[in-house]
Amino acid sequence: MIKILVIDDDAVVRDVIGEMLVVAGYEVVAAATAAEALELFMEEGIGLVVTDIVMPDVSGLELLEAMRLHRPSLPIVLVTGANTRDNLSEALTRGADGLVAKPFTTTELQEAVEKALDRACRSERDLRVRLLTPTLTGALANAIEAREEGMRGHCERLSVLAMRLGLALDLGEEEIETIRLGAVLHDIGKIGIPDRVLLKPSSLTPEETELMRTHTIIGDNLLEPIDLLAVVRPIVRSHHERWDGLGYPDGTAGEEVPLGARIMAVADAVEAMSARRVYREPLSEPEIVRELEQGRGTQWDPALVDLVLKLIETDVVSFAADGLRISQVLPQRAAAVLRFSGSEPRPEPLGQPQEAAQ
Repeated sequence: MIKILVIDDDAVVRDVIGEMLVVAGYEVVAAATAAEALELFMEEGIGLVVTDIVMPDVSGLELLEAMRLHRPSLPIVLVTGANTRDNLSEALTRGADGLVAKPFTTTELQEAVEKALDRACRSERDLRVRLLTPTLTGALANAIEAREEGMRGHCERLSVLAMRLGLALDLGEEEIETIRLGAVLHDIGKIGIPDRVLLKPSSLTPEETELMRTHTIIGDNLLEPIDLLAVVRPIVRSHHERWDGLGYPDGTAGEEVPLGARIMAVADAVEAMSARRVYREPLSEPEIVRELEQGRGTQWDPALVDLVLKLIETDVVSFAADGLRISQVLPQRAAAVLRFSGSEPRPEPLGQPQEAAQ
């Protein structure tokens, strides 16, 4: 329950505002002076402040500035008995999140509080997306790649190819950003796979193969508590599903496989085939093309395979001694609010790798 601090030197007004907010489902603490308010503000877990502008010791505007020094993102709604343009202008200039003029109704107060809380929530979420998500995903990707010899740079190369496919499909900026994060985190579940299996240079036994396959479920579970990365989970869980339904962990087929996972499947396979691994040298371009053609419509979405083959044919995607090359530079894309449908059908179908990284 959100706790709201109500500040007004008039006891009747304090009580009325407090009752209005309690009826709306909020917890309320009250203060009669600025000094009392600052003491409560420092000690209590206040989520929003409703304060009168005109008070005997310190004005609500000055109190707003004092509180913002300690908590810049705290939402504050000002109450005024003089609904003048000057009050409104100064309140907004000093960073108020809402202004209510006396006399006001319960609905007017509740709407001002809800809007202030919503604005503060969106601002905090956007800040977390811009600052936290790139840092978190980068750290996780480094942790994954550091365990496997020969995997350094895999997520970076995969993300560029997957984003290039997203652009070719005319996906929106937010969808492509989700694909980028999905590429970085697609193998996060390998953190839970023992070294004896993950780093084994020879073929895996049937039991070890089953254990390796659990990395998709482990990754999905690892991301579950992180709200910011919720839209990436379908990619993490389903990037080893196949177009023909013989993949894992859920055995989904065709367009039932989330679009982002289908993109990741074929992009992951191409990157894996073109890179040097501890157990083999990179495949040549003709070998990669042959693998793609053989897996078209079984492992991978046929439309996506056709798209990759077209990019190879036009030298947008090429292969060198040091691995995958993509000649067209992607446009700069900011880390946007993530939004990517897990299973919406799309007009273009897609699929999963034959030789993808385990």
